[in-house]
Amino acid sequence: MKYIKQQSEFSIYTALAFIFGYIESLIPLPVPFPGMKIGLANLIIMIALYRKGFRYAFGISMLRNLLNAFTFGSLFSFLYSLAGSILSLLVMGLMKKGTGSHLSVISVSALGGIIHNMGQLLVAACLVGFPSVLWYMPLLYFCGLLTGGFIGIISAQCLIRLPLEEPF
Repeated sequence: MKYIKQQSEFSIYTALAFIFGYIESLIPLPVPFPGMKIGLANLIIMIALYRKGFRYAFGISMLRNLLNAFTFGSLFSFLYSLAGSILSLLVMGLMKKGTGSHLSVISVSALGGIIHNMGQLLVAACLVGFPSVLWYMPLLYFCGLLTGGFIGIISAQCLIRLPLEEPF
């Protein structure tokens, strides 16, 4: 019974992340740069990271990336998402666990947003050459900080309000 409950929770977290990503794709952002998103699916990843742990959040993130690539994306969008997700989750996991530091959910999420964008920039640099994407770095840093901080604020509020044990 415990195994079924764990699988059900994992499925629900994954479905929510997938749906949030889809909803976000329907909302056009008024920004002049391609690929800028708020990262609504990362709300679910942050909640999973803080409630269930790194491995659980990593699994959800990888499955969501795969589902998004098959449903809405391409090989290139999958590579960009995969690089950003892996790097940001590794850094967020380390920062959450901490080496003596006590960072807030907002700080961890903001750092994750920055690292996610830098991971995507690394993929772009490998594909088109580093000098041609270098000008994009400050903008991606700033956008990652803003969107990561925004998702962190919402995540912190959700973690406060959600019950510690899910009722299913």
